[in-house]
Order: sequence, then C-alpha cells, then structure tokens
Amino acid sequence: MTDGTLAAAMLVRVAELLADLPAADVAALAEGRARLAVVPVAPPVTAAGPPAPGPAAGPAADLDGAVTTLAAMASRADGTAYLTPWPAKDLRALAARLGLRGVAGLRKAELVDRLVDRTVGFRLNSAAIRQL
Repeated sequence: MTDGTLAAAMLVRVAELLADLPAADVAALAEGRARLAVVPVAPPVTAAGPPAPGPAAGPAADLDGAVTTLAAMASRADGTAYLTPWPAKDLRALAARLGLRGVAGLRKAELVDRLVDRTVGFRLNSAAIRQL
C-alpha cells in the first residue's frame, strides 16, 4: 500500500468510528477534552484459520506496548476490558514491569484492578487533581 492509499484507508476508518460515537464524545474530541487511542486488537481470522500460538503469542509479548496502550486509555473500564482476557501469568509480568509489589497472591480480577489503578486510574486521578 502506498502512503496515500494508507492515509485514505485510515481516514475512512476514522470517519466510520466518529459516525458511531455519541455527539457528546465527538464534541469532546473537537474541543480537545478527549482523544482517540489506538488499542491493538486480535488479527482477523483468515480462511486458513487463526494464527498458531507461539512462544511470544499473547498480549504480554510486548509489555512496553501494553503500558503505552494503557496510558492512552480514557477510562478505567477500557483498561479493565483490555486486561481481562490476559492470562494471570502475563498480568503478573506486566505488574513486575510497572514495579507493583505484593501481587503474587492476588486473584486475577484483583490484579487487573491494581494494574488499571496504577496506569489509567493514576493518570485520571492526577488530571482531576490538576483541575482543582
């Protein structure tokens, strides 16, 4: 794909996304009170079937990418939805990457909550405090 073709395809996808958003969200984007985030999704299943899992398969293959993705999220619910499908082993690896301690005995749901609080929640709380 050429750069022009890729840009045109992206504009079509963004237009489709904006068309599905509530008017209040579009207004918030236009006013700079909200932003769009790129959140990786599973690759589409082809006629040959899903990709074969490998040793680096799964969300934790790129912990730095996961941290960046979480940092771009606008709500705790988005962070929870992003992390919930992850296996507990990968969540613990992400917790270690973020420097969270005392997570070894946590259940998966508690671990997701702690990770969301440390990433998305921390940023949202900081933004709220700055606005006071």
